[in-house]
Amino acid sequence: MKLIHLLLIAALGLQAHFGFVVPHAGGRSADFILSEDLKPERYVNVDLIKEAKLFVRDAAGNDTALTLVRDANIFRLEVPGKGDRIIHGTANLGISPNGRGPKPFLLLYYLKTILGNLTGQAATIGGNAVVELVPHGTPGNLKFQLISRGKPLADAEVAVVLPNGQEKRVKTDSTGTTPAFTETGRFAAWARFWEPGTGEHNGKPYEQLRHYAMLVFDAFPKPSNFTTLPEPTSSFGAVTQNGWLYVYGGHISPTHNYSTASVSGKFSRLNLETKQWQSLPSGPALQGMNLAAHNGKVYRVGGMAPRNAPGTKQDIHSIHDVSVFDPTTNTWTNLTPLPQPRSSHDVAIIDNQLIVTGGWLLKGAESTTWSNTTLTLDLSRPDAQWQSVSQPFARRAFITAVHNNKMYVLGGITEAGAVSADVNIFDPKTSTWSKGTPLPGQATTNFAPAAAVLANQLYVSLADGSLIRWNEALNRWVDVAKSAPRLAHRMVADSGRLLIIGGAEKGKNLDLVEEVSLAASN
Repeated sequence: MKLIHLLLIAALGLQAHFGFVVPHAGGRSADFILSEDLKPERYVNVDLIKEAKLFVRDAAGNDTALTLVRDANIFRLEVPGKGDRIIHGTANLGISPNGRGPKPFLLLYYLKTILGNLTGQAATIGGNAVVELVPHGTPGNLKFQLISRGKPLADAEVAVVLPNGQEKRVKTDSTGTTPAFTETGRFAAWARFWEPGTGEHNGKPYEQLRHYAMLVFDAFPKPSNFTTLPEPTSSFGAVTQNGWLYVYGGHISPTHNYSTASVSGKFSRLNLETKQWQSLPSGPALQGMNLAAHNGKVYRVGGMAPRNAPGTKQDIHSIHDVSVFDPTTNTWTNLTPLPQPRSSHDVAIIDNQLIVTGGWLLKGAESTTWSNTTLTLDLSRPDAQWQSVSQPFARRAFITAVHNNKMYVLGGITEAGAVSADVNIFDPKTSTWSKGTPLPGQATTNFAPAAAVLANQLYVSLADGSLIRWNEALNRWVDVAKSAPRLAHRMVADSGRLLIIGGAEKGKNLDLVEEVSLAASN
């Protein structure tokens, strides 16, 4: 008799359900499901996996047991720790029901999900793991190795669910490794081997062991360096329009250093095809504001301007200026000012409504006032005045994005100094607010995020470099990429890509502009 008799998926065509641990964005929670792909199925009997033993392994190799909490047809998992980790474990599905197959067999699932960028040896459970799939390579050149008890399994069939949801079957080579996959995004994979083994489970005998390895792994697209800003800056304004990226002002000194020399009033635009910068008419030196584009023009609202000279006592004031830049005349024009000065807010335009929300009023040595109203200005009327709508929050250092004709207010910091994961949604047609699903990840990552909408998909860039997307079908945020960590940055959409711009990291301002292409990702 052979020591191990391998029988490697010659007939995976049978409709089968496999166990996958599907992480949520941020890596703090996950769903444990039975499925043929990564989508929970309504009528599957998840009681088959309720006795699964799952653990999360941290960077030091320590395992922490996870608790399964039933939620309809899935199990929820809270996952402790942060950074790169591995969720792993086993599920014993018992003796083959109804005596299927020539011999009664014990069915065993070996589950693994990679949180982070672990590949190769770092992504290997090792030890006496009966069977596991290990990712190798980099996004765009990703392979999977099938190993059993530390040895590669050659000529084995591996089923791979690609990021677009399609399934592909491939064979392993002499090293147990699959061909490379050029796609980027979230992968699922499974493979099996069967071996002789006798024993009893719950009083029933079996004569064969059927082992299945299952893996969930993210091969996110790597950002590339698109260009650099004319000057390193954070807490600035940025917007795209008609093939141009416009950038205004911002904080240009080390973090928390404020003076007339620490803030810029430079205004520039980048030709997104030629990557050539043009200098435009400058304005007041400001930070804590943003730009909005509408009908070929660029709007700038409020902001914060220090009045103290370098080395003197800090004297910071919010302003109420509202201006519009017309590229055809290369000039700024003042509009109706805000009813009160405002900074650390954000702006959006929906239809003809210029919307200003959140922020605070800085008055030098006087007490700071937090804004609890959202303002709107009808840009179609030259004589229009600002209208006020109450808002259900007082926050600053958040970001807004226009999605499905509504304004999303994402993250920020509260008056009490707590970083907020809240998502508030404003409908200008009804002047009403609703709540969205909170941002994921560690609490501090939601301070001063960036956001953009690409192909009617809402994306948010968090301070730790996580790029997440709101998934309407799953009703939750999902990870899609990882960029350089930064906060008080900006993100814009253009031609199937996102540009992540500037910001601050470890007390220094960045001139980095990263490009993330999402055309081939999920």
